[in-house]
Amino acid sequence: MKLCLSALSAVAWVVLAVPAMAHHSFNTFFDMSRTVQIEGIVKSFRLVSPHSEMMIDVPDAGGKAVTWRITARTGAVNARREGWKAEDFIGRKVKVEGNPTRREGGTAMAAGVVTFEDGKVVCLGGCPGGPPVE
Repeated sequence: MKLCLSALSAVAWVVLAVPAMAHHSFNTFFDMSRTVQIEGIVKSFRLVSPHSEMMIDVPDAGGKAVTWRITARTGAVNARREGWKAEDFIGRKVKVEGNPTRREGGTAMAAGVVTFEDGKVVCLGGCPGGPPVE
């Protein structure tokens, strides 16, 4: 009986540990010591967990659109609580400030602040007074 309980306990710990390992640190993928700013048109916006995601077409030096992947530093639950809706973002021109990917020449960032042309500001996490980072 004692062996059975020990085995069951070990299995339970393994099952509980798997979701904990799935969540990552932003420091692994993004350079949190640097900030970059891009400007472009929001192609898509997905309110998903663990982190919402935007795709933005940003013109390069030659005018060709380069798609950037923007990862929100807050989760979908907080985003919905703040009143975000995908349709409020898609097709709009925005300026996004955040932490760039660690990959040289990469086109991804962990977002902080999104500013719309009309001056509206949305915090995608890590901003003073913004939604909490999950």
